[in-house]
Amino acid sequence: MWDAFFSTWQIVLSVVTPLAVAVLILALEARGPLSPALQRMTGLVGPYFTSVALLFSLVTALLMNDVWQKDLDSRHSVQIEDGALREFIQLVHVDGLDRIFVPPIKAYAAAAAGENPSQPGVRERTDAAYEVLLAAATHVVGIDGTARTALLAALTELRHARDRRLYLADEGTTAIKWLSILVLGALTQIAIMLVHIGNRRAIQVSVGLFTVAFTFCLVMVAIFDTPFELALGDEPGATLSRTVQRL
Repeated sequence: MWDAFFSTWQIVLSVVTPLAVAVLILALEARGPLSPALQRMTGLVGPYFTSVALLFSLVTALLMNDVWQKDLDSRHSVQIEDGALREFIQLVHVDGLDRIFVPPIKAYAAAAAGENPSQPGVRERTDAAYEVLLAAATHVVGIDGTARTALLAALTELRHARDRRLYLADEGTTAIKWLSILVLGALTQIAIMLVHIGNRRAIQVSVGLFTVAFTFCLVMVAIFDTPFELALGDEPGATLSRTVQRL
């Protein structure tokens, strides 16, 4: 449920939150209860800001690399699953078993197309459809051992690809990544303000520019770290549907 909440609201929060923090910082510096004391400060030395900004940059770069890799792995898992299904369909066609296997193949593709980790009971339908395919491949008559082995190998690869896709869809660190960037970004905004105390225009420009970069990082995590909710919201349904349409 936590991931489902984030997939719905995370982009909005990614845009609004950095802006709200920036406005709050600027307001507190200009008119807040600490404003008189802050105005008497000459600011902190640059290395303080550099250390906080460097920490933000390193952590964000590490997390963004993980986000991009997760998106690539998710796309790859869909391609592997589709490739395994295509291979199985081709083997069925070569062995002349279309009449036996086409209905369960379509049932599997339809069930997998509707899989959503946040919806209970959907996976069970795909598991049941897969078991039907596996049982048919195990007990079908009229083929030799080599053909049966090839069918079962294709089904095994199909299962592994689906398991990988579901693992990536279920991977639950999205909120941790987003909150980590949010906390470090807010601290960096505060550091920028403290370094430029005494020069309000410099504070506004520096905090504003950093807020744009801060927002961009949060939005990228929101879009690409839950790939099957947003960037790949129509997968694997779109890909598998195109494959079974030719049956």
